[in-house]
Amino acid sequence: MATLHLICGLPSAGKTTYSASLADTTTGVHFALDHWLITAFGPYAIDVVGNDEHVRRVIACRKLIWSVAEELLPRNIDVILDDGFFLRAHRLHYAALAEKIDSDVTVHFVNTSADIIEARLKKRNQALPQDNFKIGPSLLLEYSRWFEAPSTDEGLRIVETNSDSDGNSTA
Repeated sequence: MATLHLICGLPSAGKTTYSASLADTTTGVHFALDHWLITAFGPYAIDVVGNDEHVRRVIACRKLIWSVAEELLPRNIDVILDDGFFLRAHRLHYAALAEKIDSDVTVHFVNTSADIIEARLKKRNQALPQDNFKIGPSLLLEYSRWFEAPSTDEGLRIVETNSDSDGNSTA
């Protein structure tokens, strides 16, 4: 049975690095939401387009990504959604979608300290990689307020990893 891997964590927690490593060890297909957003809409600043427009774009890309994922999972191909999954409701929604097609679900929580995240974002924003968004301190603070860390009461399998200052993850 294939597994839907939900990669959860704040910006610059190390989710994409962790996802790429997971793809190598599971032979799963890695879908990075930011890559899809920037490919579909071009590079943009979230604070320039506004939160409502950014959310509209996110929802459109999530629909496209899921349309591929729901074809791969029944073929016994793992799917890795590198999306952030800030909200419990978002994780449960994808778990319900996976259950409908008889797939397992694992939440991978990349739990990185705030000081490491802040340092990484500062460095990343100075030389923004192609598939990344600039995220300033105020937007990071907003995301941190929204973030709901996964917990066992969600009824999902959770694997917690910590990402150190070099970007290495440990379980």
